Amino acid sequence: MSQFCPICEKPFTEEDLYDAKIPFSFKCRGCQSRVYEVKTSLLLLIPALGFAGLLIFLSEQIREWLLPILPFIENWPIALIAIVFLFPIYYFGENTLVKLTYKHGKFFSRKKRVA
Repeated sequence: MSQFCPICEKPFTEEDLYDAKIPFSFKCRGCQSRVYEVKTSLLLLIPALGFAGLLIFLSEQIREWLLPILPFIENWPIALIAIVFLFPIYYFGENTLVKLTYKHGKFFSRKKRVA
């Protein structure tokens, strides 16, 4: 399924969504207008928050398991533990959310279409 920019109607790819620095929003390569995803944002936000909670929980568990072996890990932030030990899970989750957004999302732009 191909998605198109609502302004210039040029197709965009999953890579455009991967490269976006703002979740559920990116710039069209054709007309440079900001394109937003609107339909499944709420449905994707719930799994994204659940995924973030899972990463925090797993990071806490890893910290507890490694604390007897590596006592200095107690002072590490949870985000650092998640990046070091759970990066493959994070990468898989991010890619899955982008694919779901591209496949099921409805996109719009605040700019008006030029006739």
